[in-house]
Amino acid sequence: MQKGGVGKTTTAINVAVSLAELGLRVALLDLDPQANSTKGLGVDMGPDDVSMFEVLIDVEEDRVPLADALVKSKYGVLVGAAHRAMRRLERYGLGPSGYARFSRQVLELDVDVVVMDCPPNLGELTVAALAAADSVLATVLPGTDEIDALLELQRSVRETQEGLNSRVSIDFVIATIYEGGTLVAKDVRSSLKSEWTSEYLGEVSKTVRVKEAKHARVPLVLYAPETEAAKDYRRIAKELNERMPVHV
Repeated sequence: MQKGGVGKTTTAINVAVSLAELGLRVALLDLDPQANSTKGLGVDMGPDDVSMFEVLIDVEEDRVPLADALVKSKYGVLVGAAHRAMRRLERYGLGPSGYARFSRQVLELDVDVVVMDCPPNLGELTVAALAAADSVLATVLPGTDEIDALLELQRSVRETQEGLNSRVSIDFVIATIYEGGTLVAKDVRSSLKSEWTSEYLGEVSKTVRVKEAKHARVPLVLYAPETEAAKDYRRIAKELNERMPVHV
């Protein structure tokens, strides 16, 4: 969650699409100014289109309700598109009531599941997501520093619990881009299984088809459904569907 290349966006896209395939109404909010989730779901933004920047901006007369900013992708997922202008929010913030306003709008969306793809840092936009979330799905790339990064994320979540959102927690953890034949991968997998026993949902296998799917702007689960990684994402989505908290 704190750096790029850990499969965060690939996971957000493919989990969202897999949940939609299960019959759920799913919205994916792209909070990363790089807009990779937006692009990965085939959404093209025109100069006059509304993005998450207009939803989150502090200037009331320029603000757009979250529900009005969602667009339907061709893969069955509603998308709150990102825009590079959101970098301004990272620098200047969402305003004094920005977190609460965004959280309220997320809860009011007429969908079953909201997936939020965050930037690869713990800045303003990630904090906004944590303030609105029930659960965090942490993606861990097998490597020597990844467990430490997960613990740093856990500290940030606890700070959010104390000040902004008491219900949020790291409920789910997966190992991404996983190659089971390496010693490092096996060690990380063992650590996750022992230290995050109830949260650990398993591994997503490494495949070169991820890059192909990204280039084609098609979710991996549809571009290469026969790959082990696609099967992993569908399995994870089914487990998430069974275990996610439900608001009634």
